[in-house]
Amino acid sequence: MRRPRPVPLLAVLVLLLSFVVAGTGTPAAAAVATPAAGQYVPLTPARILTLQPVAGAATYTFSPLGKGQIPSSGVSAVAFQLHALSDSGNGTLTAFPAGITRPATSSLNFVKDVWADNAVVTGLGANGQISLYNGSTTGAEADVNVDVVGYYTAAGSATAGSTYVPLKPARIVNGVSNAAGGFSDVTPLGQGGVPHSGVTAVVVHVSTQSSAAGTLLAFPKGVAHPTASDTHYATGGRFTAQTTVKLGTGGAFRIYTTTTASLWVEVVGYFQDATGSATGSVFTAVTPTRVLGRPSIAADATGAFALAGTGGVPATGSSAVAFNLTAYSESGTAAGGLTVYAADETAPVARQLSYQANTRRWPTQQVSHLSQDGEVAVRNVGGGSVVMLIDVLGYYTPTQLRASRLPWSSGVNPQDQTTDRADDFARFRGADVDNVTLFPRRDNWDTVDDEDWIRNGLPTGFTPARDNLILTIPLWPGGGANHVNFTGTQTQWQDLARTTAKFDSDAYVRLGWEMNLPDWHWKLTEDNQAAWQASFVQAVQWMKAAAPGLRIVYNPNKGADQTCSNECSVRVFENVRDYVDVYAIDSYDSWNPDFGTDGRDEHFNGYRRLNESLAIATDNGTKFAVAEWGVACDEYNPDPLLNCQWQGHAGGDNPQYIHDYLGWFAGNAGDLAFESYFDEPAAYIRSALSVNPIGPLAPAAYQAEIAAHRM
Repeated sequence: MRRPRPVPLLAVLVLLLSFVVAGTGTPAAAAVATPAAGQYVPLTPARILTLQPVAGAATYTFSPLGKGQIPSSGVSAVAFQLHALSDSGNGTLTAFPAGITRPATSSLNFVKDVWADNAVVTGLGANGQISLYNGSTTGAEADVNVDVVGYYTAAGSATAGSTYVPLKPARIVNGVSNAAGGFSDVTPLGQGGVPHSGVTAVVVHVSTQSSAAGTLLAFPKGVAHPTASDTHYATGGRFTAQTTVKLGTGGAFRIYTTTTASLWVEVVGYFQDATGSATGSVFTAVTPTRVLGRPSIAADATGAFALAGTGGVPATGSSAVAFNLTAYSESGTAAGGLTVYAADETAPVARQLSYQANTRRWPTQQVSHLSQDGEVAVRNVGGGSVVMLIDVLGYYTPTQLRASRLPWSSGVNPQDQTTDRADDFARFRGADVDNVTLFPRRDNWDTVDDEDWIRNGLPTGFTPARDNLILTIPLWPGGGANHVNFTGTQTQWQDLARTTAKFDSDAYVRLGWEMNLPDWHWKLTEDNQAAWQASFVQAVQWMKAAAPGLRIVYNPNKGADQTCSNECSVRVFENVRDYVDVYAIDSYDSWNPDFGTDGRDEHFNGYRRLNESLAIATDNGTKFAVAEWGVACDEYNPDPLLNCQWQGHAGGDNPQYIHDYLGWFAGNAGDLAFESYFDEPAAYIRSALSVNPIGPLAPAAYQAEIAAHRM
């Protein structure tokens, strides 16, 4: 957006480019994950124990190492589905690390002649073993199956796993019918906060309802049907199971049922690989511990429960907790479901446990996001009060936290591009900035390739390994005419690349940004598409040859192109996408402002606005960014130098816009490379929040939203 500084008329003869654009580009390579304890490695389900008898009041110990694709070392914990069947009575099974005192917890509850199931995660004990204790008080023996679905790495593991990103529960499948012996394919990518790429596995709760009892299994699409199961469901109501399922072909998994059944799927989190954008967390298993006694929740009521600081969970610093939740009808006559979510979120439409109208206890493992004060909420959607048991199994700790402690890279365009202005913005919002967007002078190559304008704009404490430098570079820095001859020489582009890399070796470069606006010398038109595209590709090739880690951002303005009528900016992007790492837009609160439901819908779902632009990015295999955004003034001033540029078409001091955008960023953190607020106090826009704000409402909304989303 930044208004151009005066550019003198230049009579410069620049080397005429003559080259052929061919081959593929050289996008910046993704960072390689360093193996660390607590990263998750998803597996195709595999049965490693089959009908193993475990006598009542007895313990059976086994090692999962070297079985079901679990390695023989480097494993800290294992995730598996536990199944039990007894023909002689009722009881419980408790899974725990071998060699420790048996905890007073339970992993599942079985009744005579009925399969019982639950997801379990447990740390490994002595010699890499797990113990299973049969707590039947009547001596009932149980036959046990164990189906492994993944494992967590130990310190020193040679395997790089995935980190966990908790989500607000979201329903992604709603009552779909699956035929007996058939499969339903589920693609969670792009749904419920799951990003479009970089996802290795999802944590889901699958509910079934059927007129005939059966068995369900979720597994990666594209692999042979494994010999395993997630749950056995009965008739007469909904039955819910949690599973962590690896994604397969096309980012999908399959659900198999032995009988015709209706299916509901809630996603509560996902695991991301090293290309993921969100802040991920690693897992620490604890000795299973029962906490909070036996709380009850009345029908259609919600309770909040503090898990931070209990059962081995640290008092602060955890993003999510794994626990076994067991519930039963207090009267024995009411059926329903429980919804589990962070206590500072609104209640979602989701079900993570089902209980039936009997006295049987119904366990379902949970991996729930924590509120900022370490609480989870449990809502009882049923006809009567339920009693609960909560057994903590482990917790997730964010790794490589950003400076802001937000789940995404959040920063600032600090007009007038000084360290003091960047620091002012950080102090205003109560959180350091993760990125800073800088603009060079556009007079000539000497002013573009000048270290001082970068050095003098970085925030205090800028750390290249953690933070992002974003440079906004004209495609024709020489100005004067929109022609390929003004693109610069190989030496000039490579000197600029090396200068940039001195400060941040994987900096983002917004090359020829807002090319679909008519005010820029480097605008893209219907007549110059081939030349513009060739110049873009050549500049990228030269820069990457000198500084391979630089990441290229293709950045039109939001909405329809103003320089052509044939969607030229998207057409060119599709031609150069092999040279692009991030597709971005600039999206201010203008044309039309974000007021009410209609305004929100325009910003989210309008033509080439947030959601459609995100789709353009992900469909072309890149991350997405909102490189400039901000409120905009709406006052009229007869002095054209003081008049608001979008007068009559901007939202002014608009807290809804701030709330909506920061919420959208949080919900799409996994696809978002960065967002950078345009903090400009000048009269033409007055988007600044930290100095001379347009009013009190937008700054207050920004501060509140940043505080609410910090980890």
